Amino acid sequence: MRTASLTDTGSVSIPPRATRGTDEKRRMLWRRILIVLAVGQPVSSLVFDWLSPTTLQSGAEFSPLVPPGAWFAVWGVIIVLSIAYALAQVRPSTLTPLPSIRDRVVGPLSVVFACFGLWLATAALGQDNPLGLVVFVVIISAHVVAWTRVVRARDELASWNPLERGLLYGLLGTYSGWTSMAFFVQIGTVTQGTGAPVDTAWGQVWQSLVLLAATGLAVSFVLGSRASIVYAATVTYALIGVGISTGAAGLGVLTLVCVIGVTLVWASVVVIRASDARHPSPTPRGSQRPR
Repeated sequence: MRTASLTDTGSVSIPPRATRGTDEKRRMLWRRILIVLAVGQPVSSLVFDWLSPTTLQSGAEFSPLVPPGAWFAVWGVIIVLSIAYALAQVRPSTLTPLPSIRDRVVGPLSVVFACFGLWLATAALGQDNPLGLVVFVVIISAHVVAWTRVVRARDELASWNPLERGLLYGLLGTYSGWTSMAFFVQIGTVTQGTGAPVDTAWGQVWQSLVLLAATGLAVSFVLGSRASIVYAATVTYALIGVGISTGAAGLGVLTLVCVIGVTLVWASVVVIRASDARHPSPTPRGSQRPR
């Protein structure tokens, strides 16, 4: 009786089980790296407190565009959401044979988490260090990529449990909302560090332009996120903080610009949601809108 060689597969197709298994292990490895980077955020903050030759300053006494110190407690919320979301992704039940939205957001979120410590490193050289702006550009770009992928995967996200879906939308909304505004706050700090006035007519003009630019970016994010309520609420929180500082500095014009900014952000939320309601995309039942 003739026996076929074990190496002779002929035309028989062998399922790529080993390859698929390797890919799943690689994707799980990246999810574990995301946990390390998420935990690295509070660790890098502690290291900054211990080793930095400078301290982070806030409020009107430092710069009219910097919110009061208590406002930065939002970082605690962001870090908790970061760690909670990252931990939720290493459950074996979340790993699918093919890459999912869970895997597609690991890259941009990893960049964001890693940049947290990198920005603190630039801040150790002074809050008016322009290198911090470069880090913020990278962070904001990563958020744009993450939001784009999340919005395109709304059908897939509809199958997630509400808690985990809320973690993702909450994380993206608060993180992108705060950092997109912090970018412009630092633009103001860097400009002020060059000797630009803040309490003269020209000083109020250039700071108003900075706030209007921040509003423009916020409206763009509202559009890109399809009117995320969490994002809009976080931007509102940030602009209220700026408004408190500008008011304390006696710069009422800048406070008014903050009010205008908040109004435009929520107006864009209403317009986009109304537009989506009138012209819904052809998605299956149960699809969830970003929060």
